[in-house]
Amino acid sequence: MAYKFILPTLLISVFLLTGLTGCASYQPEPLSATGNIAIFSTRTLDSEALHHFIQAQRDHPKMTWPLKAWTLDDLTLVALYYHPELALARARWAGARAQAITAGAYPNPVLKFLPRYATNSAAVSPWTIDLSVAIPILTAGKRSYRIAEALDQAEAARLDVVQSAWQIRANVRQPWLQLYAAQRRVILLNNQRKDAQSLLHALRQQFVAGQVSPLKVVEAQLKWTNTRLSLVDAQMAVSQARTALAGAVSVPVTALRGIRFNFDSIQQLPSPGNLPVARFRTYALTQRADIRAVLVRYVASVQALKLALAQQYPDLQIGPGYEWDQGVHRWSLGFSFSLPIFNQNQGPIAAARAHREKQAAEFRLLQEHIMTRFNHALVAYRASNRSLKLSRHLLTTGQTELALAQASRRAGEMDRVDLLRTRLKTQGYHLDVLQRQIQAEQSLAALEDTLEHSLQQPDDVSKSMEEMVSSSPTLFHHPFTETASQ
Repeated sequence: MAYKFILPTLLISVFLLTGLTGCASYQPEPLSATGNIAIFSTRTLDSEALHHFIQAQRDHPKMTWPLKAWTLDDLTLVALYYHPELALARARWAGARAQAITAGAYPNPVLKFLPRYATNSAAVSPWTIDLSVAIPILTAGKRSYRIAEALDQAEAARLDVVQSAWQIRANVRQPWLQLYAAQRRVILLNNQRKDAQSLLHALRQQFVAGQVSPLKVVEAQLKWTNTRLSLVDAQMAVSQARTALAGAVSVPVTALRGIRFNFDSIQQLPSPGNLPVARFRTYALTQRADIRAVLVRYVASVQALKLALAQQYPDLQIGPGYEWDQGVHRWSLGFSFSLPIFNQNQGPIAAARAHREKQAAEFRLLQEHIMTRFNHALVAYRASNRSLKLSRHLLTTGQTELALAQASRRAGEMDRVDLLRTRLKTQGYHLDVLQRQIQAEQSLAALEDTLEHSLQQPDDVSKSMEEMVSSSPTLFHHPFTETASQ
């Protein structure tokens, strides 16, 4: 009898359809707190994996490895390779891309299978088998609005990755500058300490000879002690800057032992008069990653509002069905939809409008904040640059004075004490130049941060930063998939 074959056939069809849905499988990725600490402790700057990553970002095909001296750009690449902040931003981007896939997926049809058995049936068969399929049909362009919104959110998440990369660069640059300043101060203060000690020794000899008062000796003693204290502080600052730099690069402090740094770019401050201020201001207000991200999110909010408006119109469900009723075949075709009687989606529409206004306000607030920061950084850089020029002029004058004092000493017209005092004064000029140079560098860094664009090497860093961090995830390091051999 035909009904004997209908039930097994339908059951087999259901199982086959269910089996087709199981395409993805679970892949375990265990995470261990102690294991991650062990992995972090093995990070170095001579890893071959790091070498391949940096090589991939360079324009020239070959490079000496390990590097003999590390520049700010080199350390930035190390931070982009190791730092979990970038991995977190890229994971969020991957999640946003997954949301876009979800938004593009069409709703699956619903299969309804309802067998029934009549115990007191006198018909050909006691079975009634009801089989129907509900096929959803989206109306009013809802799917296209949902896809557009998800794609915009994914693009905003990609721009967040670029923003994170620039923040990582800024976090590396600050301790890098501090390390340069501390190392230079150690050298200058060590020279000053030697001269202060020589001056103290000379004054003690003059005091024994009755040529100077005890006050002069005490003053020299205080000068020597203060110089020694400053030297100790500078040496401690070197250690602190190295520790901070290791943290910014995301390597253990031991990885920086024996590493030489190239600070040549610090001597290349651009002249404030040569800066294209109008172009920089326009760039900061239109091309920064966060500016573009907020704009894209505003476009996404517009798509969300269109989706909320479209949801006023009900979706359809077409339901073809088949029923085998105790030997009788019945076919049916129906449709259903919700009736917008009690609400017309007004709440979600109002929320979507409010969200759009919020995104617009956030954009205006961000632009004004960037404008204020840019103007402040520009004024600070101009002022620090002028101050540095005056300080260097003062140093040049002091060096001329020292040269004349040395000539007078050789001619027997000046004693050793006066020469040492002149040397100490000139070394003070050197320290002042260093301080104002670091202030100018920090002001330049603040200006670059408002632009998110390098003023010193625009082609090597700024141009490639977005392409680099938006490239294939395989080019980037995942902190939890390291091996101890790296």
